[in-house]
Amino acid sequence: PPTAAGETQGTGTGSTGSNCPSSNSPNTITLVAGTPQSATLHTAFATGLQVALTNSNGCAVTGAAGTPVTFTAPASGASGVFSASGSDTATVGADASGTVAAPTFTANDIAGSYTVTASSSYGSVSFSLTNAVAGVPARIVAVSPSSQSASVASSYRQPLQVQVLDADGNPVAGSTVTFTLGGAGGGGSDVCGSSSSAGASFLGGATQASETTGAAGVASSPPFTANSATGPFTATAALSSSSGAGESGSGSATASATPVSFALRNLAGKPAKLTPGAGATQSTPAGARFTIRLAVTVTDADGNRVPDALVSFKAPTRGPSGRFVTRARADRRMLSEVKVKANACGIALAPPFSANDRQGGYVVEARAGHARAVAFALVNEEPGRQP
Repeated sequence: PPTAAGETQGTGTGSTGSNCPSSNSPNTITLVAGTPQSATLHTAFATGLQVALTNSNGCAVTGAAGTPVTFTAPASGASGVFSASGSDTATVGADASGTVAAPTFTANDIAGSYTVTASSSYGSVSFSLTNAVAGVPARIVAVSPSSQSASVASSYRQPLQVQVLDADGNPVAGSTVTFTLGGAGGGGSDVCGSSSSAGASFLGGATQASETTGAAGVASSPPFTANSATGPFTATAALSSSSGAGESGSGSATASATPVSFALRNLAGKPAKLTPGAGATQSTPAGARFTIRLAVTVTDADGNRVPDALVSFKAPTRGPSGRFVTRARADRRMLSEVKVKANACGIALAPPFSANDRQGGYVVEARAGHARAVAFALVNEEPGRQP
């Protein structure tokens, strides 16, 4: 009823005055605050859950102090915990006015809507709550190229870069991403028979670094440098187990985010050394073809084989010498100099080489880039004589 002239409004859950009884026990329970509302996973709900023990006559209640009210959240699925109990239930006594405030309630790591019930001897009421995934890391995607390469002992052109998104595809700021530069895939030997120990390191020699996402949800690794071995290896970017709203622990959304992989490859440096093959010294009758083809292995300053290196083989143009046969049968050509590209193992194999009709010894040189030339010591023997 409205307050009459000269009466005062009570500070509890009902009115006081000449129209209200001096003894007025509660007979019902009503919602006061905290419904409906939502909170991000792992965070506390902004508005406390609050009810009041009231009387249907609208007057302030008496004798309500200490009356227990039990707040109960779901035991599984989307739910939360009360700070006082650390569980999904909490019992609180009413104050003198009948007001009951639940302890702080924090969403768990499962998204969804649910109800929390406040029960008393005067009935029960329910709060409608939602655990929201907005702002909770759920997915990590590559921003920088998923594959790139760099020469040995050189810096990779782009850092590893990823973006962290929530379940709705929105960027998540403040997430911790750990970048790891792994070793060579599979280990063992490569197709050329060399063991692969390709890898890279961040500044200071570390192979792991953690960075925090900015406003756009993007995290970039520090610059990193290839080691001295050639070959492929893998780098990964993964969400830290503590990433997420409130940094309160790993949740189902964060835990399910699949790490991103980057395929990296260390390439050989420039040709630094040529090593002649088995045909470095040999002879054949003048006018005949040499048995062993001329070949060199091209390596860089760290001893890595250099694929696709361009090697020039050059024979003397006068006197005892020979010519390279570059084509077969009627279309064949005889050249004193040829350029050959090394194969994947850094081996450059010259075309067949035939001696001219002049007897004597001579040198065929092989060159590649700024590497020192190597010589093949060849001899054109007397015709009819076996080498």
